[in-house]
This record gives sequence, C-alpha cells and structure tokens, in this order.
Amino acid sequence: MRTTPRYRSLEYMAVLAIATSLFAACQTGPSAEQLTIEKNKALAERAQLEDELRQRDSLIAAMTLSFDDIEKNIALMDDQGKVLHANVDELEKGGDKRQKILSDIQLMNGLLQESQDKVADLQKKLDRSNYKTSDLRKKLEAIQGELAARDTALMQMRDLLAERDFTIDQVSKQLSDFQLDIAKREATIEQLENAINTAYLATGTYKDLEQKGVLTKEGGVIGIGRHVALNENARSNAFAAVDVRELRTVPLNVHRATLVTEHPEGSYEMVKDGGDDIAYLQIKDADRFWQMSKYLVVEVK
Repeated sequence: MRTTPRYRSLEYMAVLAIATSLFAACQTGPSAEQLTIEKNKALAERAQLEDELRQRDSLIAAMTLSFDDIEKNIALMDDQGKVLHANVDELEKGGDKRQKILSDIQLMNGLLQESQDKVADLQKKLDRSNYKTSDLRKKLEAIQGELAARDTALMQMRDLLAERDFTIDQVSKQLSDFQLDIAKREATIEQLENAINTAYLATGTYKDLEQKGVLTKEGGVIGIGRHVALNENARSNAFAAVDVRELRTVPLNVHRATLVTEHPEGSYEMVKDGGDDIAYLQIKDADRFWQMSKYLVVEVK
C-alpha cells in the first residue's frame, strides 16, 4: 500500500515529538557534575556528624572519669573527717594527736582543692562543647553542691583547730601535687586497713535483737527445735562498729550470756563479777576470735 504525502508528514511529526520529549527528559535530570557535588556534600555532612559524635563520646568519657575521681575524693574526705574528729576529741582529753591532725586537715585541703579544680575544668569543657545535655550539667551541679558542703565543714574544722592553738598557716596549708599523691595513697591504705579490722557488735535480749532485725530463728519442725541465728539481712546500723585491734572486753553485767555468732573456744572467756553474774566478755586471742566471723552477737538474759 502506498503512503500518502499527508501520512508521511504525520509520521515525521510524531517522530519529532518523541525525540523532543526524550531530549527534554535528559535535560531535566541531574548532570554528572551535580551528582558529584551532592555526593561530596553528603560525605562532608556525614564526616561532620561523625566528628561531633566523637567529640560527644570523648566529653562524656572524660567527665565520667573525672566524676569518679571526684567522688573518690569526697568519700576519702568523709572518712578522713571522721578520723579527724576522733583525733580532735582525743586532743581535748590530753592525747598527743597534733601531727596526725595536721596531716589529716592538710590532706582534706588538698582533696578539696583538687576536686574543685576538676569541676572548674569540666565546666569549661562543657561550656565549649557543642554537645549540650541537662544530665551532665545536673550531675556537675550536684557535685558542686557536695563540695560546697565539705568546704563549709572544713572551714568549721579549721576554726575549731585555731581555737586549739593551731596556726592558720598549719590548718590552711596546701600540699604539692607530689605530697598530695603520697598522702592520698597513705590514706587509702589506712582506709583499707580500717575496713579489714572493722567488726560489728550487738548485745541484748533475743526480743530486742529480733526487733532490730539482728536475730531470727531457723530450722525445726512446726516450731519445735528451732535455733537462734544471725539474720543474714540484718541492717548495718543495728550494730556498733568496733576495731578488732583495740576491742578486748565487752561489758555485759547480766545473769546469762550466749554467743550467737561462732568464735573458737579458748579465744574468749565470760568473766564473772565475783558472784553468779557475768561482768564482761574478755577476748583472749583476737586473731583466733575473729577468724570465723567479723560479727559478734551476744544474747543476754
């Protein structure tokens, strides 16, 4: 069949229209150069984000480490504060504790200053950082509050010592970094030794000790044959902390007394008052007496 001129013209126009559409479609899509620009932009944004995340993680790690150091200093200050108060009491009784008191107060001065310096450094880091978090700021504010309380207590102790003929220079002295490091190590060793040599004492009737949560009854069948035992969940504040290096006698002044906790025979003696009553418990061999338990519970009647 022959194609008419008009039909050929229509074919030509259709082909031209399709070609024009394809050309336009190609022109509206992104060029290779544009794709490269977009890719580089995305890579730069990702690199910036990764850098910010690294800075954030580094800040959190540094602050967490410093928080741990400061909290250790605070705990050490509290322990040294107890020792310091005890030594001041001994001083009032005529004991010679002046050098130990000076060592303790100077150590506490150093611990406080070191902690305050760490807090100031953390505050600067947090202010400079693009990473803002209320949790870190709240933690920092809480530690600042704790240090302020210790600072106040330390100032009161300095005033008290000044009244006991210590000079301001002595009680306000700041140790060098080297001296502070040595003092911290010695205090930590002393702290560990005190913990090792701490035992816990409780005396009283079964009813009293049961109410305090110290004693309970175990075993038996239908309530028969049960025996008195130390409550494993007893609260620490139900006991008096004692130093096994110093405790040699426990006053009782009762008709009968029984040790609930286990202690080797021969390591102790119930000493009577000359009659039938028991005046006190005497620890004859401290090493053996405490080797089985650091708890001493005496049930009296």
